[in-house]
Amino acid sequence: MDFSEYQEAAKETIQDHASNDQLSEVVPFLGIIGEIGSVLTQLKIKLRDGDAYIAYKTKLSEELGDVLWYLSTIATQNNILLDDVVDLNLSKIKDRFLATDPSEYIDFDSNYPASERFPDEFEIEFVTYIEDKKNKLKIIDKRDGKLIGDPLTDNSYEDDGYRFHDIFHYGYLAILGWSPVIRKLLSLKRKSKPLVDENEDGARAQITEELISLFTYHHALEHDLLKYSDSVDSGIIKKVQNLVKNTEVKNCSGKQWERAILESYRIFNALRENDGGRVLVSKKNRSLIYLGKN
Repeated sequence: MDFSEYQEAAKETIQDHASNDQLSEVVPFLGIIGEIGSVLTQLKIKLRDGDAYIAYKTKLSEELGDVLWYLSTIATQNNILLDDVVDLNLSKIKDRFLATDPSEYIDFDSNYPASERFPDEFEIEFVTYIEDKKNKLKIIDKRDGKLIGDPLTDNSYEDDGYRFHDIFHYGYLAILGWSPVIRKLLSLKRKSKPLVDENEDGARAQITEELISLFTYHHALEHDLLKYSDSVDSGIIKKVQNLVKNTEVKNCSGKQWERAILESYRIFNALRENDGGRVLVSKKNRSLIYLGKN
């Protein structure tokens, strides 16, 4: 039996309650809460009795069936097909948790001239110094020794190391192949297609990217700058994806975003701990590598 057949059969057992349509709609929501409690009760008994509880699978199956009935009823009463629920859920969890080979990542530069493409791989150096009693940072392009952008400070009353945050942008470039901020700094805006130049590489896209960096940074501050994390809260990933839903990067999966954030913070923490250093930005291998200092 598939989900559509189950839902159709289960529909015949939906009960009305005292001819009160509102009550009939609310009861399944309350019922599912109770049945989840019953599922947990089976786990409690299993933990208490161990292998002696030989009815565990049978009882758990029964309780899960009751949860399914309430789910089906709620869906039916709201004109939702269980098949659609299943398809949507599978799409969502695959996007969030299923890793894809980096070779399958989207190349946003593939249809543009070489002069408008990100380099496949290049090295940058984060150089710290003190000026006017302020901790400052400059980023050097090791290909030509030139400064990339303006010198940076923390832009904060406290020395919190945010001056190193440009590594987040290089992380988005390396892992996702996307960074309107770095595209502008490296003079690689895609001017051959004016609409793309305006909408994907313009000020709004750059502001969006900066917002993502700041948003994730404040989350990371509450988690020791993700030093010991191997995942990022799904709520954070979802908000990031929502911020870019009207841009070319909208098709990057939640798992790709998670990897970009974690890789960026791994290098960010290395830069802070070593007060700078060299980084290999490899879009070719979809990776960031800290090369050390000097």
